Amino acid sequence: MAKEDREAKRQIRRFRGYIILIIVLAIIGTVIYGLRSPRFDVATYEVEGNTYYNDEEIINMGDCTTGVNIFTGFKSSSIKKQLLKDPYMEKVRISRKLPSTVVIRITERKQTAAVVYGERFVVIDDEGIVLRMTSVDPRVTIIRGLSIKKMTLGEPLEVEETVLYRQSMEIIYAMLANDMYFRAIDISDAGVSAYVLDNLVVKGLSNNIVDALKNKDIQLVVQDLFGKGIERGTIKVTGENYVSFDPALD
Repeated sequence: MAKEDREAKRQIRRFRGYIILIIVLAIIGTVIYGLRSPRFDVATYEVEGNTYYNDEEIINMGDCTTGVNIFTGFKSSSIKKQLLKDPYMEKVRISRKLPSTVVIRITERKQTAAVVYGERFVVIDDEGIVLRMTSVDPRVTIIRGLSIKKMTLGEPLEVEETVLYRQSMEIIYAMLANDMYFRAIDISDAGVSAYVLDNLVVKGLSNNIVDALKNKDIQLVVQDLFGKGIERGTIKVTGENYVSFDPALD
């Protein structure tokens, strides 16, 4: 092949390479221009999984703004960081739904119990994380008889009576898992008083009450009493799953 022919072919290959490069750059430029279009500006936020806070509260807590580009101006990490400051937020996941919607998926900590602290209540989740403090009845099981040592929002509650605290939570776990509800639990070294109603109380040692809940013994007695219109008395739980009822309040 003549030298001139080889040089011509090299020039053709170079020319083709330039053309391909120009096309690729044009495509990239078109894509970038398109992605910066106002069509991809954040217009709405959708919130999922929230129960304690409503959608608007979540959006405000996250400092969520509209009008920024969903690719270049939107900072999901900033929103996540803001939301996770609140003790009710266990997990936060954020995703984009094109062209202009941001989805915030929340996993909330659930109010499980409240420990009495003077005239107030310290509300905790099932892991003992402090969610809030309130002077209004939080509508969860109230635990009485504990001395709070440390209560910091978003951190585990610390009490002086660690064994009694653990026993209280074990009763609450068994209660929630076995279709039962106690309005309040009074606990001490002498035993437990768990209130179904203000004047209907379950009494016994914590381990016996837990076993009776798991075996549905307490639930059956309560159901029978309610069926008879009885809302006052003492349900006594002793060893070997023995449950009895006394119309009198001890």
